[in-house]
Amino acid sequence: MRDRSRRTLALAVFAYGAVTSGAAWGEEGGRVHQGRIVRIAAGPTYLHESWHPSAGTGDAVHTGWGPALDVTVGKFVRPRLVLAGSVQAAAIIDRDETTLGMTYALDDTIHFVDTLAALVDFYPDPARGLHAGGALGLAFVTEVDTHMGGSQTSWGPVAALHVGWERFISRRWSAGGMFRLSLYHYGTDTPPPEAASNGLLVTVLFAFTYD
Repeated sequence: MRDRSRRTLALAVFAYGAVTSGAAWGEEGGRVHQGRIVRIAAGPTYLHESWHPSAGTGDAVHTGWGPALDVTVGKFVRPRLVLAGSVQAAAIIDRDETTLGMTYALDDTIHFVDTLAALVDFYPDPARGLHAGGALGLAFVTEVDTHMGGSQTSWGPVAALHVGWERFISRRWSAGGMFRLSLYHYGTDTPPPEAASNGLLVTVLFAFTYD
């Protein structure tokens, strides 16, 4: 029994030492949240966009999938708080239109939704890698006709919320994932009639962050 107690005590001391040394590395060596931050992220995005013409014609709903790329550059102004600028580009290459009860594939178009925004990111517990925040800015929506070669761009406000988790893979680099919801609005009059559109982007991003 005495030998078993000694082994149990030694194991407990070893486990405590491993945990405390890991926590110390996380706070002092591994997770140094300070200075500038650069985050590069990519992943799939889903679009749901409603189109409302000013004339009496029927509304339309556009849905589809595509790739998204996000680049964020900023600075830790506090150990847990980031202020940054964010650029996101999304290309919806697989899109359908539903109007008057009928659904059509928009095979000859690419729908770009690019955003430029000011972003706030907060880490409640840096040791756990969880972070959340939001952004406000402008959305630039470009419709490209790949068959005829024409394009048109409209713009409007955008607001986004995100939540993410990351794990340090080196002293300065971390890897993880993010989930983002972006709401935007824009108007257009080409081609007529004048119309307003409200869009939602649901994006899952795989991120690499340097700080």
